Amino acid sequence: MYKIIYDSEVILARNTVLAISVWCLFVFSSSLHADEKKTQPFKIAYAESWAPISIGSARTVTGMLPELMESVIQERMGIPVEHHGFPWARAQQAVKSGEVDAFITTPTNERLEFSRASKNVVFPLRFQPVVRVNSEEESRFKSEIDITTTLKSKRYCDVLGNGWAKEFYRKKNLKYLIVPTLDVCLKHLVQGQTDIIIHAEPVAADFIKELQLGTQVKILPIVMESSPEFPLLVSKKSPFGQAFISDFDETLGEMKNEGLWEKLITSSPLIAK
Repeated sequence: MYKIIYDSEVILARNTVLAISVWCLFVFSSSLHADEKKTQPFKIAYAESWAPISIGSARTVTGMLPELMESVIQERMGIPVEHHGFPWARAQQAVKSGEVDAFITTPTNERLEFSRASKNVVFPLRFQPVVRVNSEEESRFKSEIDITTTLKSKRYCDVLGNGWAKEFYRKKNLKYLIVPTLDVCLKHLVQGQTDIIIHAEPVAADFIKELQLGTQVKILPIVMESSPEFPLLVSKKSPFGQAFISDFDETLGEMKNEGLWEKLITSSPLIAK
């Protein structure tokens, strides 16, 4: 009888130890999972050749947008940020597939099918026309109306994946040449194969400087009224859902109220005047 009681006590003790071990393992795993979830980076896609806004491939991206996102998401929200540079069409596909969490661009209807937009504007950008020096366009263009209504026969050029350009030319019923990068447009312009480029002024200025075309082409002081204001577009396949977007909007709103957002973007020529 004593042996039976003893064996029962041993079995009970073993079962208790086993139960405690399983519970401790569960708690440890849950804690580890929570820590992993807490430190999960927010991945953002950028155009790899859009200097000075964003420049660099893979995870070597620098520029105005990466710096701004680090200030908002990493420093203020406490979520680590990963920057990923792609050719622009590839960047959009990465967001659509959920490979990365978000990008910052024009919220076209097509993009809103696979992403959710923040309510707060992340980044305003002025678009201005680029023409040949001493050309008819330079002497005649005084306003946006001159560009888009009185000279419909002119030849326009922009880059693949530029959602703003796609919407702009569609609404104006204007045809335009689509090329991979802006340097191709500028070369066409210099050679007389294109008459007008309407693009982000700081990007155009950077390419003009790099290609040493300052004596051949000119950026006109005409800011298009439809110059875009970019929100953050978060992939619908991202684990960072609507709650994250709401927190982002609240944080960005606080930074705007404090004047920090304005300081970040007015220190750069990228802000629309």
